Amino acid sequence: LNSGVSRLKSKLVLGAPIFLVALSMRAGINLIGPLIPILKEYFGLSNLQLSILAGIPLLCFSGSSLLMRFIGRFGSSNKIIKFAISALFFGLLFRATTGLPGLFIFSFLIGIAIAVMNYEIPAWIKEHAPSDTGFMTGIYSTVMGLCGGLAMAIAVPLAQLNSWSWRLSMVPWIVLAGITALYWNFRNKNEAAIAIVPTKPFWKTEAFKNPIAWAMVAYFGLQSFTYYATATWLPTILTTKGFTLSHAALWVSISGMIGSAIGLAAPHYVDKYADKRKILIINSSLIALGFALIALQSGPILFIWLCFTNIGMSINFPVALMLAGTKSRTPESTRNLSTMMQSVGYLLAATGPAYVGSVFDLSGSWNIAIFAVVFICILQVLVSRVVGKESIIN
Repeated sequence: LNSGVSRLKSKLVLGAPIFLVALSMRAGINLIGPLIPILKEYFGLSNLQLSILAGIPLLCFSGSSLLMRFIGRFGSSNKIIKFAISALFFGLLFRATTGLPGLFIFSFLIGIAIAVMNYEIPAWIKEHAPSDTGFMTGIYSTVMGLCGGLAMAIAVPLAQLNSWSWRLSMVPWIVLAGITALYWNFRNKNEAAIAIVPTKPFWKTEAFKNPIAWAMVAYFGLQSFTYYATATWLPTILTTKGFTLSHAALWVSISGMIGSAIGLAAPHYVDKYADKRKILIINSSLIALGFALIALQSGPILFIWLCFTNIGMSINFPVALMLAGTKSRTPESTRNLSTMMQSVGYLLAATGPAYVGSVFDLSGSWNIAIFAVVFICILQVLVSRVVGKESIIN
């Protein structure tokens, strides 16, 4: 028993740097969803402009793959993550203090910073804890989910406290990112120089020619599409089903945190199965069912279906990240596959908020917009049949 506790403690200590980074990686994006009605009124923005604002970080997640070859010249994953978390702090700070132009402009910097960490953390795990990929991925993705849920829960109450309005909602995450940036800068202050290995762009790697790798791109993109489309609009949708904006955001955030807590162990247990098809198909099917029931029903019962969908999405995300490590042999091949998955996948996901908003604008019905998300979940079920097979890409 003592040896087991000791091993767990050593794993947590080893992963602590990326767990700390994960605290800031989703909150600054997620809080935009609950703030949409407030930002709409404050700046007089249209649904299209709000969809663009919500989609900017996702476009950066995709487009930043073009920068990874140059960013790789900074050296180790430690050094790259240090620069990225510092950039995230400045992006969060200036987004909250430079008015409407800054709200859009610095959302790009936030997106690029998070994108770089998205690409580097799987490689960091492969380098520092190759035998604990599932455990490390589960912890850091759960931390992201919990903080993202907390950000949604407190965004509206903070915005309603005083004249700072939506800016006050961003303050806790600016402070947290600043503390994390200081930790990483001091932690790596005396890091020894390492030889820089030139990296290929993902379109020149073996993964780019592999159909299973492209199935993984589709799987990652579809699950991210579903998450960000609904994270953006669900608080607004729930206000049409009898909830106040504050209560709607609270329900979405609590169900999200429950999902994240359950999703914690998912990579560890899913990794035990060589053939993961049945697990992935069932999970995506349950997400589709949950969203269908949200569209068809109203009242307190919706909390159950919100938990349904969030548990499923909280399992899909870390499992998708884990697959990049389990289907590759080296940290470099993991980085290449992860970059390909996330760059193309997030380009698809970036259209999610606009997709749901456009369906609503055309139909005038949020229920129809939710069924449009159900369709995306069904596509995810089909792709799960391919990515769940046991295989090595490179």
